[in-house]
Amino acid sequence: MSVNDRIAQQVKRYTKITPTNATGSGVFSFKNGNPIIRFTIAEADAFLLAPETRFQFNLKAFNGTTGRCITAEDTMNLDSKVVASSVIHQLTISSRRYATSIAEQILNYNQLVSIAQPVLSSTRDYATQRSHEQLAVGKGIFNRKELNQDNTKRRANDTNMDTLQHKYLAVGNNANPVVNANNGGFDASIPLYCGMFMSENLDLRLLGGLELEITLSPDQAIFQNADANTYYELSNCVLNAPILYKSASQMSQSMSATQFEFLSFTSLYNVIQSTNATITNKIGLRGALSMVQKFVPVSYLNNPAQKGLAGWNVGVKRLTFHRNGQRFPLEYSIETERGTGNPQNELIKEKNPQVLLNSLSAFENYKDVKHSTITSQNLANVSDNFYFMGVSFDQVSGQGIDLSGGTISTEVESTLQNQTFGANGESTGVNVVPYGVFTFFLNKETLMIQPNQRIISVE
Repeated sequence: MSVNDRIAQQVKRYTKITPTNATGSGVFSFKNGNPIIRFTIAEADAFLLAPETRFQFNLKAFNGTTGRCITAEDTMNLDSKVVASSVIHQLTISSRRYATSIAEQILNYNQLVSIAQPVLSSTRDYATQRSHEQLAVGKGIFNRKELNQDNTKRRANDTNMDTLQHKYLAVGNNANPVVNANNGGFDASIPLYCGMFMSENLDLRLLGGLELEITLSPDQAIFQNADANTYYELSNCVLNAPILYKSASQMSQSMSATQFEFLSFTSLYNVIQSTNATITNKIGLRGALSMVQKFVPVSYLNNPAQKGLAGWNVGVKRLTFHRNGQRFPLEYSIETERGTGNPQNELIKEKNPQVLLNSLSAFENYKDVKHSTITSQNLANVSDNFYFMGVSFDQVSGQGIDLSGGTISTEVESTLQNQTFGANGESTGVNVVPYGVFTFFLNKETLMIQPNQRIISVE
């Protein structure tokens, strides 16, 4: 027997999966009544390389008022941190064989990406890999404070950089508008930020195949500085799924009851209207690992004239986390320093290092964060719109905590003022306005899979 005969060989293939519910034109659009995209990954003796899976599509934007394509004179834009991922409102993953017995469903998916993508990617990642995947993503979010630019220059650069993305959507100009049929759009290839795809490779035979369902965002939710009638279309939708086929030795192993562990995100939405607010949730999770939260003025949501996917600093004065009314996981409150000027402006200028430390720990131990765009400077900088809060529930065992009963709460004392700014980037907000709070819990799921029979959740 030669050496090569003893080597277990496995074959890796990149499969392009088309939607199972595509119409004749292959176009998906929220406006035109086809807002759901479904993909089916067949059951096979293979592993899905989940972290490498990409959703690919062509994105076209149109101005519904004039009946033409977006042109170079238009000021509309996609959010510079989310870009092409803005089009996904909800992501659902389930098993084909076991129906809804195993599933992860993330509502407000693009709001989660607006946190996860900057946290898990450095500015160099944005300038290289993310830029190639999603074009101009990242060109608007470099930390310009490191370039020693004053507020006036930095605000001017924000304006210029924030409008870069739309040129990839623009066709022609106002003097020579292009009809919709000639709109080439741009191609995007985006990773799927979900707990299940952050886990180990997925055994398609054990899981009985997978089904992915993508629900598109409303047109008003993905654009900023846009006309209310601006809309988009997706075409050439493909799920690029790398498949690693099992070796002969792996296939010879008998299928038996197996305990399967994976991660999942759970999303909730609340509204706060008081400067002293407590955000309380009952989530029913048995392996909660961490929680992240972001704030958006309610009037900005589904408002194409505003930045509805940004993370706004609400001027946090004091922050305390509770479990069943007792402080947890921190035994102390986080208080931010502040000056004597405009309360909102003084609070947002603070670096908030303790808020940053706990926020990064919601994704992984902050000491292990090697690639991130989030710094204490741009977490506090209003023009970057990076602000979010987070906390880890379990940094030691990695098994999570039981939140199946009781409540988990965030007590926030803040200025909660409206987001208006002066010429130099200083906050001039004075009115208290309601804010939407998007909360995402990362949970560790443990399931017992009996092949060809059923799936049981492990208590």
